[in-house]
Amino acid sequence: MLQQKNKICFAAGEFFPMVGGLSKSATRIAKMLSSSGFDIHVIVPVEGKISGLKIVPEEMNGLLVYRVPVGNDVQKSNGSSLIKVIRQLDKDLNFDLFHGFFLPMAYACCLGMNKINRPLISSVRGSDAKVWAAPAMKNLLKLVLKKTNCLTSVNNALFSKLLKARKVDVDTMFIKNSIELKSDKKWDIHKMSSGKIGTLGKFQKCKEIDVLLDSYKEIDDNLKSNLTLIGDFPNEELKSVNKNKIKFLTLQEEITLTGFLNEKKVIENLLDLNVFVSTSSSEGFPNALLEAAFLGLPIVVAAFDGIEDYCENGKNVLIVPIGDVKATTVAISSILTNIKLANKLSKGATELAKYLTPETEKQQWVHLYKNLIGNDSKTNFLKEQYV
Repeated sequence: MLQQKNKICFAAGEFFPMVGGLSKSATRIAKMLSSSGFDIHVIVPVEGKISGLKIVPEEMNGLLVYRVPVGNDVQKSNGSSLIKVIRQLDKDLNFDLFHGFFLPMAYACCLGMNKINRPLISSVRGSDAKVWAAPAMKNLLKLVLKKTNCLTSVNNALFSKLLKARKVDVDTMFIKNSIELKSDKKWDIHKMSSGKIGTLGKFQKCKEIDVLLDSYKEIDDNLKSNLTLIGDFPNEELKSVNKNKIKFLTLQEEITLTGFLNEKKVIENLLDLNVFVSTSSSEGFPNALLEAAFLGLPIVVAAFDGIEDYCENGKNVLIVPIGDVKATTVAISSILTNIKLANKLSKGATELAKYLTPETEKQQWVHLYKNLIGNDSKTNFLKEQYV
């Protein structure tokens, strides 16, 4: 007789085919858990007219994905339609565990549960920590933490930011991001285009693209040839602001904005860079940086809180202060003028990516799920540290 699979409500802020780090991580982890024998039901908010009709799930690689219309602005929706879908699914399926992958989704899970005796995992991924640590969110955060059996994060600094001054006892688990690209090609200093600098992602405000533009402007003209922004901005307003900045700096002929690309094209563009640069002021740990590391690119990265959990200055990246145009310019220029340094950072980046394997990440998530499902209330098993 086949053992019945544990039913999981996996509520994610974004999911494939949405673009961005949150979507990539949610999709990767949901697939890992499904392949490990869990019955995963993904609930994700999407733009669209709110409807009272029952959401028909989409089957995707063994997952069932429920895309819930929440109005015209996903970020500013009040979550009521998500809560209704979670509540109805829980009534039908009686979930064994809830996982809010992004704090707003953990909040939806809290309100969507029909019974309170099931475990809840709340995963903070980056920007949500900054928003939910604000004084105005104090009561909502306290509610989520009280109902949370385990708070997970991709860096330790996010725990401190959220739990500071919050008198709630909650177990935490640090699970590092992993990386796996379908490519056997690696960065080669002799094959990429000379003087080409770039970055990758969905360029939200916290990515501080204006700092990258200012830094590129200051690089000696003899060293640079192009700045490639592999990806796009999340809205026309932010894109317009940065296009105006490019015009002000008279860089129109040197900047390439690719738009969102498939994985093959992303890899092609990354391999053509001399230097990969991340100027983000706030992160969990960016998938884009891991993709660059996997390919072996020399990396310059701003010192967001928690970077020390992954990176070491001068070994696998060059770390610069957040928002420091001069330091960023100097770091990029040092790689462009020093082949020995470029190759050293390339080797270090490759070693970093090798350490962050999907197998290790999968093992930790499965361990967490199995232990929580085996316990109806908070337990002490999570005192074990994962680093």
